[in-house]
Amino acid sequence: MFDKEEIMAWENEIASKKAFIKKKRYRDPRIEKLIEVRKGIKTVHYRKEIKSCRKDHYRHYRSKTSQLVRSEKFDMIVSYKRTSGWLTW
Repeated sequence: MFDKEEIMAWENEIASKKAFIKKKRYRDPRIEKLIEVRKGIKTVHYRKEIKSCRKDHYRHYRSKTSQLVRSEKFDMIVSYKRTSGWLTW
């Protein structure tokens, strides 16, 4: 029916077609983040908040809370979340 040469040519043709098919490569965010950290890209690293800004934020929270206490709106008081100076917004 078919010669060995025809079969080999057909198999080689199919093998070459399979070699050119791109396989979908899924993105791994952990590897990308690791690469960014190793390269030292600044968008990855967070810096601490300035002490004066921290104090201003806490002073604003205290004044807001005392204002709510004076107006007896206790249900609107939220607990203060300490961020230890790390930017959280």
